[in-house]
Amino acid sequence: MNKMILSHKNCEVKISNEKIECEYLYLANKTIHWELYLNEKLKFKEIILIPEEIIEFQFEIEDRHHRGYFLTQEAVIYFLKKGEAEPKEFFRFCVIEDTKLSSQTKSYEFANEILKTISIKYNIPFSYKYYIDTKKKRNGIVYLLVIIIVAILFGILSSKLK
Repeated sequence: MNKMILSHKNCEVKISNEKIECEYLYLANKTIHWELYLNEKLKFKEIILIPEEIIEFQFEIEDRHHRGYFLTQEAVIYFLKKGEAEPKEFFRFCVIEDTKLSSQTKSYEFANEILKTISIKYNIPFSYKYYIDTKKKRNGIVYLLVIIIVAILFGILSSKLK
């Protein structure tokens, strides 16, 4: 495979047989750069995956607010290992563009191309999911519910003290 370059506004992804590089401008004009190495093992930062242990890659497109000015989408890629019930986050990236259906975004297109490359090289299937349930997301929802309940109880208590 020759080197493929995907580029749109704030994001550039370079795909080759050996690695995938991504650089994008994120919140507060912070530039994020990462590399995913495609050798006998997949290596992303401190995460090292053995292809034979992976059942599937999954990805979703999350809505992301940028400093209250606009809404855009961010691709989040997960892996599911044999013997594990829940996928774990692998990497993410954001392509700034107007809000539209997830499957019509550049984030979706870029994630699809990245995972297609990995899938062909390692024979690991991948799929798009509208929502991927993880422990981190469940904990966030529980925390939010606790705050709401405490606020309601505080409101009731303070109205009775008047």
